[in-house]
Amino acid sequence: MEYYLKLFKELSRFFTLLGSVFGFVASDIISKVNILEEYKHSEVSDQYATIQSMIEYECCNGITADTSRPSGSRTLLRLHRSLEFVMSFMSDFSTADSTAKSSTIAQKCYNETLSKYHPWLIRKGATIAMYTLPARQQFIERVYGGPCDDATIQYYGKIMGDIASVCKKIYDETHKLFEANDLLNLP
Repeated sequence: MEYYLKLFKELSRFFTLLGSVFGFVASDIISKVNILEEYKHSEVSDQYATIQSMIEYECCNGITADTSRPSGSRTLLRLHRSLEFVMSFMSDFSTADSTAKSSTIAQKCYNETLSKYHPWLIRKGATIAMYTLPARQQFIERVYGGPCDDATIQYYGKIMGDIASVCKKIYDETHKLFEANDLLNLP
């Protein structure tokens, strides 16, 4: 659980770098991380030491069925869905042509992942927000923090691919836990 939360803290910083239009994404991630950290520091913190122990505890105690407050499992599921989008975006971005538009890559990945969980209005807002993403080179320069030569751009593209590969492993293992406990469709 601790590593998953660290991952999302870093991803919130990544979204912050993308500009104010993506500030809402970063703040949403942080609010979900805070919910999970509150559970980790509660009187039942030992039940939230791992994702598996959290899911088992919440399922056995009817917490996942209680919609009056956000359960750890429900909150983590929302982050899990976001991870699928980020992983897809980084993977596609890492192999994209140098002239590719970040907005096009992001929209494709969003339509294949997160959009299925969002109502029409949010989908339209997300699409508009993605139009503000810079071209691939400018995107890398923004993340890097300054101008980049071609070698640096290729290097950072490769790093994004490597991050996507690691995220895929995390995503797959977490997905198996949600699937085994029939939690993939929590409201």
